[in-house]
Amino acid sequence: MSIGKQILELRQKRNMTQAEFAELFHVTRQTISNWENEKSYPDLQILVDMSNIFSISLDQLLKEDTDMIKAIDRERSFIAHIKRRNSVIDMLTGTGTGLLISCLFSAPSEKQLLIGLIGIVLFFTGAYLKNRHDKTIVQYLENRKDI
Repeated sequence: MSIGKQILELRQKRNMTQAEFAELFHVTRQTISNWENEKSYPDLQILVDMSNIFSISLDQLLKEDTDMIKAIDRERSFIAHIKRRNSVIDMLTGTGTGLLISCLFSAPSEKQLLIGLIGIVLFFTGAYLKNRHDKTIVQYLENRKDI
């Protein structure tokens, strides 16, 4: 049985409305509707809370819903990718900023000019990558079923 059907069954067995169920998990009624209609899935922490509140094993909630497991795996993979790219972008912009600031406190020379140019290139490379990175995230979020 899919997670959506299980949530619907859990809610109906306790004679709860979607609004009451939503309040229990600090989400909107529309979110509960989306879960039950399998337009989106609950976060893992909410699944753990459901397991505890309704005394149902996580294994029972998750095991039979392969689509949800695949969706969670895709999310985790995407988040790991985002974190790696953010680290690279932060390194580039931070190094560029540091080099530029160091140029402010050093005596004018060819070396200072070269370091300043390198700082500018690193900073703007990081800014460009950040812009592309943000567009990738927005596109990903727009393509999700539950947004």
